[in-house]
Amino acid sequence: MTDIKDLINPYVWTAPEYNTAILDKAWAHPELGRMMLNENPIPPSDAVVDAITEMAKKGNRYPDRAYRLREKLGKLHGVAAENIALANGSSETIDAMMRIFLQPGDEFLCSNPTFEMFPSRAGYCNAKTVQIPLRDEDLQYDVDAMLAAVNEKTKLILIINPNNPTGIFIDDADLHKFAQLGIPMCIDEAYLDYHPEVEAKIDFVKQYPHVFLSHTFSKAFGLAGVRIGYMVGHPTVVEAFNLMYLPWNLSLMAIAAAEAILDTGEVKQKVEYNNDWMKKFADALAAKGCKPYEAHGNYMLVDASVTGKTSAEIVQAASDMQQVIIKTIKPINGKEGYFRVTPGTPEECERFMKFIEEYF
Repeated sequence: MTDIKDLINPYVWTAPEYNTAILDKAWAHPELGRMMLNENPIPPSDAVVDAITEMAKKGNRYPDRAYRLREKLGKLHGVAAENIALANGSSETIDAMMRIFLQPGDEFLCSNPTFEMFPSRAGYCNAKTVQIPLRDEDLQYDVDAMLAAVNEKTKLILIINPNNPTGIFIDDADLHKFAQLGIPMCIDEAYLDYHPEVEAKIDFVKQYPHVFLSHTFSKAFGLAGVRIGYMVGHPTVVEAFNLMYLPWNLSLMAIAAAEAILDTGEVKQKVEYNNDWMKKFADALAAKGCKPYEAHGNYMLVDASVTGKTSAEIVQAASDMQQVIIKTIKPINGKEGYFRVTPGTPEECERFMKFIEEYF
């Protein structure tokens, strides 16, 4: 008899997994500080909750295509509603872009490290992910090496800006070098809302029809559990994404939450809270001899190699000593001792500050 596993697409087993099992532990143990997955610790306002609750009363109906929300987002970025496609979080955009642009044997170009869901979803298309290490001296994109890796099989390029997990912005001049290749390129701006003085790369979308942006409500807006994101692109690219996304990919409640939170302005308070704690973390870590990289999102990469400890050992110590979960980071360019931390609730942040004081 045929093994059931042989009936399943082999790419399901060979693609790198993006594992979210840590969330099972976090939900089962609410006493643990959730400082590992770039969540926003501030719950939605009453206005947003009320909008969700009111729309839930109409939950027996299918949602429309949310033109009003797309129009609001278009005005936010100075484009038309036709330049906006709505997604079930930026995760759905990541999945869709792979299936839109990649076929088996094609190559997807990105940095190393990067957000691990990108290589994972490329793997499900049986495409090859080509990852170019960041520069040793500053963990910036190695633009020359990435450009040198481009060949006839390169069908999609990713630039996360600011990059995850390093938090570093790329120069426009370097972005133009990639865009001028004429290869589809995603500029992922998931964390841009934490630094509103840096504008979204709308000009690139207008100049290069093969360039598109990915945004999310999961980070600065704090709606990770509601699941809503969007992409900005040329109308033809938007049409391709809308065809690839599932019909009714957004619930009525998600649409209502996004509209409401754009009206409340509460994101400003959430950004200030995040950035204040980031400065406290950075100052405390630097005082202990660690190297915190400047945080341009709601996460901070820390080089704690001065301790001689591995990433896993540091993360375990934070859990043992103060019951906070921070994120392990694989060696970067062969160097161990990195970890990543996201601000939690005030009480969780204070526990992390105690961990810095006691451990380092």
